[in-house]
Amino acid sequence: MPSIKNSECPFCNTLVLFKMNEAKDSAYFFCPICGCFEYALDDSRKAVNCNHIAAYLIYNKGSYPTDYNSVANEQNWDEKVVHIDYETVENWYPKTLPEKVDAILLYIYKCTKHIGQTIKFSKSELFSFLFLDRCENPNLSTKFRAEEELRDEGEYILKYLAKQGYIEDQLTFLHGEWQHLRLTPQGYAKVDEIQRNTANGKNVFVAMKFGNDTKLLREAIRMGITSAGYIAIFIDEVQHNDFITPELLKYIKDSKFVVVDLTHQNNGAYFEEGYAMGLGKPVIQLCQDGIKLHFDIAQKNTIMWKTEADIPPLLCNRIKATID
Repeated sequence: MPSIKNSECPFCNTLVLFKMNEAKDSAYFFCPICGCFEYALDDSRKAVNCNHIAAYLIYNKGSYPTDYNSVANEQNWDEKVVHIDYETVENWYPKTLPEKVDAILLYIYKCTKHIGQTIKFSKSELFSFLFLDRCENPNLSTKFRAEEELRDEGEYILKYLAKQGYIEDQLTFLHGEWQHLRLTPQGYAKVDEIQRNTANGKNVFVAMKFGNDTKLLREAIRMGITSAGYIAIFIDEVQHNDFITPELLKYIKDSKFVVVDLTHQNNGAYFEEGYAMGLGKPVIQLCQDGIKLHFDIAQKNTIMWKTEADIPPLLCNRIKATID
């Protein structure tokens, strides 16, 4: 079993546990800020914007183990960690200040269990979810910027949120180890507006059979979606604490459109497609050539593929032609 070591997170500089994945020349990191993720150790990392990854990880992380034994005894980390796909990160990353503001407010709201509650954030968590550039050179996460600079830029963003009336106007910002934030009634109203408009975003729900025999199919669909500039959501990759069905329906509702593969005649995929259509969501159907579709949806224009390699360009073109 690979040994567990202490290190600094390459994206937020927090002290973390990690262990090597020798088979892939990568390491699994277990960070209280970024969550659990896999990071490649080869030279390809130099082409990656590490500042974008830091934000992506905090917004998309699940729970993480806090002790050595939990890390050492788990045998299936490859299935549980976030695998950093750089194209997905760039598609996800907000490009404008209004987009970042929306994401920040949703993050604060997600952390708020009770209306009017004041939430305490560590400075490291705050730097990540405020989309601050931690690294001077975004292609190398080896030199972190001075904390004073990050505090000043974080204060700038928080004062902007306060001026807009979304968070309470505090007398001081970022002058200790912890920052206390609370949404105002106007902030809650803004969150409601953002949530109603989520379907105008980048998420695409994928309905299909999950298993070892469909791994190539999964990645081909993911590639087609990311090539078109969207983010593929597979429910078995989503970290959550609720029962699977409510969470699944929520992701369908919040997606801009749905992609469904019906090759395996999966009842769940049929159900998810029907639910999406009932909501008025655009649905793109895929199926392997030679498979007979159910008569209810056989007349729908379907992308028929012979091998998984056919899927990315066909799906990407269909998205661009019918969604964009």
